[in-house]
Amino acid sequence: MESVQLVRPDRVREEAYQEYIKEWEASEEEIIPHASMPKGKKYNEQVEAWKKEEQGIGIPEGWVSGSLFFLVNSEEKVLGAVHIRHKLTEPLFERGGHIGYGIRPSERKKGYAKEILKLSLEEARKLGIEEVLVTCDDDNPASYKTIEANGGFRDPQDAEENGILVRRYWIR
Repeated sequence: MESVQLVRPDRVREEAYQEYIKEWEASEEEIIPHASMPKGKKYNEQVEAWKKEEQGIGIPEGWVSGSLFFLVNSEEKVLGAVHIRHKLTEPLFERGGHIGYGIRPSERKKGYAKEILKLSLEEARKLGIEEVLVTCDDDNPASYKTIEANGGFRDPQDAEENGILVRRYWIR
Protein backbone atom coordinates (compact mmCIF):
# COMPACT_ATOMS: atom_id res chain seq x y z
CA MET A 1 0.00 0.00 0.00
CA GLU A 2 1.29 3.44 -0.87
CA SER A 3 1.92 6.13 1.69
CA VAL A 4 -1.25 7.99 2.74
CA GLN A 5 -2.18 10.68 5.22
CA LEU A 6 -5.20 12.35 6.74
CA VAL A 7 -5.61 16.01 5.81
CA ARG A 8 -8.17 18.63 6.69
CA PRO A 9 -10.55 19.80 3.95
CA ASP A 10 -8.65 23.05 3.36
CA ARG A 11 -5.69 20.98 2.16
CA VAL A 12 -7.71 19.18 -0.53
CA ARG A 13 -7.86 20.65 -4.01
CA GLU A 14 -11.40 21.29 -5.21
CA GLU A 15 -10.82 19.16 -8.33
CA ALA A 16 -9.71 16.19 -6.21
CA TYR A 17 -12.79 16.56 -4.00
CA GLN A 18 -15.14 16.82 -7.00
CA GLU A 19 -13.59 13.68 -8.52
CA TYR A 20 -14.13 11.84 -5.22
CA ILE A 21 -17.80 12.91 -5.09
CA LYS A 22 -18.45 12.07 -8.77
CA GLU A 23 -17.18 8.54 -8.24
CA TRP A 24 -19.46 8.03 -5.24
CA GLU A 25 -22.43 9.40 -7.17
CA ALA A 26 -21.69 7.23 -10.22
CA SER A 27 -21.60 4.16 -7.96
CA GLU A 28 -25.13 5.01 -6.76
CA GLU A 29 -24.00 4.18 -3.23
CA GLU A 30 -24.62 6.41 -0.25
CA ILE A 31 -21.62 8.68 0.36
CA ILE A 32 -19.92 7.64 3.58
CA PRO A 33 -19.30 9.51 5.78
CA HIS A 34 -22.29 11.75 5.23
CA ALA A 35 -20.27 14.69 6.56
CA SER A 36 -18.15 14.61 3.37
CA MET A 37 -21.17 15.08 1.10
CA PRO A 38 -21.56 18.35 -0.79
CA LYS A 39 -24.15 20.62 0.81
CA GLY A 40 -25.08 22.75 -2.21
CA LYS A 41 -22.39 25.32 -1.46
CA LYS A 42 -19.34 26.43 -3.39
CA TYR A 43 -16.34 24.37 -2.36
CA ASN A 44 -14.60 27.17 -0.44
CA GLU A 45 -17.86 27.87 1.44
CA GLN A 46 -18.18 24.18 2.29
CA VAL A 47 -14.61 24.10 3.61
CA GLU A 48 -15.46 27.04 5.88
CA ALA A 49 -18.61 25.26 7.07
CA TRP A 50 -16.53 22.17 7.96
CA LYS A 51 -14.13 24.40 9.93
CA LYS A 52 -17.03 25.95 11.84
CA GLU A 53 -18.49 22.54 12.62
CA GLU A 54 -15.17 21.50 14.13
CA GLN A 55 -15.30 24.58 16.38
CA GLY A 56 -18.92 23.88 17.32
CA ILE A 57 -20.27 26.92 15.45
CA GLY A 58 -23.65 26.74 13.73
CA ILE A 59 -24.34 23.10 14.55
CA PRO A 60 -28.01 22.07 14.28
CA GLU A 61 -29.75 21.24 17.54
CA GLY A 62 -29.16 17.62 18.57
CA TRP A 63 -25.92 17.41 16.57
CA VAL A 64 -22.35 17.47 17.89
CA SER A 65 -19.14 19.10 16.72
CA GLY A 66 -16.92 16.95 14.57
CA SER A 67 -13.70 16.95 12.57
CA LEU A 68 -13.63 15.93 8.92
CA PHE A 69 -10.48 14.56 7.34
CA PHE A 70 -9.73 13.19 3.89
CA LEU A 71 -7.37 10.30 3.25
CA VAL A 72 -5.05 11.29 0.41
CA ASN A 73 -2.12 9.69 -1.36
CA SER A 74 1.13 11.34 -2.45
CA GLU A 75 -0.57 12.57 -5.63
CA GLU A 76 -3.27 14.27 -3.50
CA LYS A 77 -5.98 11.92 -4.75
CA VAL A 78 -8.82 11.66 -2.24
CA LEU A 79 -9.10 7.97 -1.34
CA GLY A 80 -11.65 8.29 1.44
CA ALA A 81 -12.95 10.43 4.27
CA VAL A 82 -13.54 10.18 8.00
CA HIS A 83 -15.73 12.16 10.37
CA ILE A 84 -14.72 12.15 14.03
CA ARG A 85 -17.50 13.22 16.38
CA HIS A 86 -16.15 14.97 19.46
CA LYS A 87 -18.81 13.57 21.80
CA LEU A 88 -21.80 11.26 21.66
CA THR A 89 -25.51 11.90 21.92
CA GLU A 90 -27.79 9.02 22.89
CA PRO A 91 -28.54 8.18 19.22
CA LEU A 92 -24.82 8.27 18.35
CA PHE A 93 -24.14 6.05 21.34
CA GLU A 94 -26.55 3.48 19.89
CA ARG A 95 -25.56 3.83 16.23
CA GLY A 96 -22.93 6.03 14.69
CA GLY A 97 -20.28 6.23 17.37
CA HIS A 98 -17.34 8.60 17.35
CA ILE A 99 -15.93 7.66 13.95
CA GLY A 100 -17.57 7.22 10.57
CA TYR A 101 -15.38 6.53 7.57
CA GLY A 102 -15.64 5.45 3.96
CA ILE A 103 -13.33 4.58 1.09
CA ARG A 104 -14.28 5.54 -2.46
CA PRO A 105 -15.44 2.51 -4.48
CA SER A 106 -12.39 2.20 -6.78
CA GLU A 107 -9.96 2.18 -3.86
CA ARG A 108 -11.48 -0.57 -1.74
CA LYS A 109 -9.79 -3.87 -0.87
CA LYS A 110 -6.37 -2.18 -0.84
CA GLY A 111 -5.96 -1.77 2.94
CA TYR A 112 -7.10 1.87 3.05
CA ALA A 113 -10.02 1.24 5.42
CA LYS A 114 -7.71 -0.24 8.02
CA GLU A 115 -5.31 2.68 7.58
CA ILE A 116 -7.97 5.41 7.73
CA LEU A 117 -9.34 3.97 10.96
CA LYS A 118 -5.84 3.68 12.45
CA LEU A 119 -5.05 7.31 11.59
CA SER A 120 -8.48 8.40 12.85
CA LEU A 121 -7.84 6.81 16.21
CA GLU A 122 -4.68 8.91 16.50
CA GLU A 123 -6.70 12.06 15.72
CA ALA A 124 -9.38 11.06 18.23
CA ARG A 125 -6.73 10.77 20.93
CA LYS A 126 -5.48 14.27 20.07
CA LEU A 127 -9.05 15.44 20.69
CA GLY A 128 -9.01 13.78 24.11
CA ILE A 129 -11.20 10.83 23.16
CA GLU A 130 -9.54 7.89 24.88
CA GLU A 131 -12.28 5.30 24.43
CA VAL A 132 -13.69 5.35 20.90
CA LEU A 133 -17.00 3.84 19.83
CA VAL A 134 -17.21 2.60 16.23
CA THR A 135 -20.32 0.92 14.83
CA CYS A 136 -21.14 -1.03 11.68
CA ASP A 137 -23.94 -3.15 10.30
CA ASP A 138 -23.74 -6.86 11.02
CA ASP A 139 -24.00 -7.60 7.29
CA ASN A 140 -20.75 -5.70 6.58
CA PRO A 141 -17.91 -8.13 7.39
CA ALA A 142 -15.29 -5.90 5.71
CA SER A 143 -16.13 -3.14 8.17
CA TYR A 144 -16.19 -5.20 11.33
CA LYS A 145 -12.97 -6.99 10.36
CA THR A 146 -11.35 -3.57 9.89
CA ILE A 147 -12.55 -2.46 13.33
CA GLU A 148 -11.34 -5.69 14.94
CA ALA A 149 -7.95 -5.36 13.19
CA ASN A 150 -7.61 -1.95 14.87
CA GLY A 151 -8.20 -3.36 18.34
CA GLY A 152 -11.96 -3.06 18.52
CA PHE A 153 -13.70 -5.25 21.07
CA ARG A 154 -17.38 -5.90 20.64
CA ASP A 155 -19.84 -4.44 23.08
CA PRO A 156 -22.26 -7.15 24.26
CA GLN A 157 -25.13 -4.70 23.76
CA ASP A 158 -25.56 -4.38 20.02
CA ALA A 159 -28.21 -2.08 18.60
CA GLU A 160 -30.79 -2.51 15.87
CA GLU A 161 -31.95 -0.13 13.17
CA ASN A 162 -34.65 -0.88 10.61
CA GLY A 163 -34.36 -4.58 11.38
CA ILE A 164 -30.59 -4.63 10.87
CA LEU A 165 -28.26 -5.59 13.70
CA VAL A 166 -25.69 -2.89 14.43
CA ARG A 167 -22.42 -4.08 15.92
CA ARG A 168 -20.88 -1.75 18.49
CA TYR A 169 -17.12 -1.80 19.11
CA TRP A 170 -14.94 -0.01 21.61
CA ILE A 171 -11.31 0.82 20.92
CA ARG A 172 -9.05 2.02 23.72
